[in-house]
Amino acid sequence: MDEIDFRFQVREVSEAEDENNSRDVLVFCRILNQNKDLLQEGLFRVRFNSIGIYPFPADIAKQVSSRKVQRLLLMELKRYIKPQRKFLKPGSYKPVW
Repeated sequence: MDEIDFRFQVREVSEAEDENNSRDVLVFCRILNQNKDLLQEGLFRVRFNSIGIYPFPADIAKQVSSRKVQRLLLMELKRYIKPQRKFLKPGSYKPVW
């Protein structure tokens, strides 16, 4: 399979109202092939707290048909959110592109 490139952008952060003080992040994602052709784009939810980072598998399964791309997207969403966790405050974020 071709190389897959993911481009992410945080669109919104909200409190999850659970016992772990989680926050939900709405992430806009563009999935590109090695020629930079757009394969797919969509919004995916990711919940994070002090314990970990949890993308919503149902969001991914609904929008992405390839199992390989689903697994890659799960991993890449976690990798994208991890360094930003302490900076993600509730609110809307303006799209850059």
